[in-house]
Amino acid sequence: MAAAPQNAILLAAFGSRLPGATDSLKAMQARAQELYPDFRVETALTSGTVRRHKGAASRHGRSPEEILRSLRREGVTRLAVQSLHVAPGDEYHALERLAASMQGVQRDGEPGFERVTVGRPLLGSREDVRRAARAVLSVLPADRAPGEAALFMGHGTRGRANGVYQDLADELRVLDPLALIGALEAEPGLAAKVDELRGLGVRRVHLLPLLFARGVHATRDMAGEGGNSWRAGLARAGFECVPHVRGAGEHAELADIWLDHLREAVARLLA
Repeated sequence: MAAAPQNAILLAAFGSRLPGATDSLKAMQARAQELYPDFRVETALTSGTVRRHKGAASRHGRSPEEILRSLRREGVTRLAVQSLHVAPGDEYHALERLAASMQGVQRDGEPGFERVTVGRPLLGSREDVRRAARAVLSVLPADRAPGEAALFMGHGTRGRANGVYQDLADELRVLDPLALIGALEAEPGLAAKVDELRGLGVRRVHLLPLLFARGVHATRDMAGEGGNSWRAGLARAGFECVPHVRGAGEHAELADIWLDHLREAVARLLA
């Protein structure tokens, strides 16, 4: 019987309650396994709300801490944790704290991992923001005509980390003045984007998610038929709105950025 791998990768995403939203995570897991065939590759969800909805029995409903403790019990000694979040916000920093706590001797006296590294999220550095801006423009809808705007909806986060959305907006403005980004649960929100779109004089807006998976935020809060969605808000403001519901993780150009961060984390792990 072959020995269990001593090296492992954990892909940690926020998660979604929708069945189809796991497509991004499954695709990323397959790509990571192809890159590192000798590693064990697992997935976990950082959202407690999503995990409770999916239930403890779900393979895609486990927390990062549960996975880390299980891997350690099974003999894994070195672990690369890759964040599949967009911004370096609360969820990402919780992963960093968890990784640090799981190294060395634990409070119960059991050994922890010899080494744990954490790969940064999509917009984890200034260079990441510049690269992401180019990648975002490469995934714009083929049917977007000259003079039509593209508005990306990010989730948003608290504190200084939310500034990466403005950094990305600034990069996009230089590359394509009609490519904008706003945040669902932070600033700049939809109202600010409506004002910006009016100032640009556009009539037709392509609406896209800057979210890892096409979950509830993308399908309901962005593109849904309900009156509180961004789609409805843009329509009330007088714009023709064309939603495109596809998670960022489903676009190879954006997925490649996360995977490059994983490569860096693995390189540090094995150094």
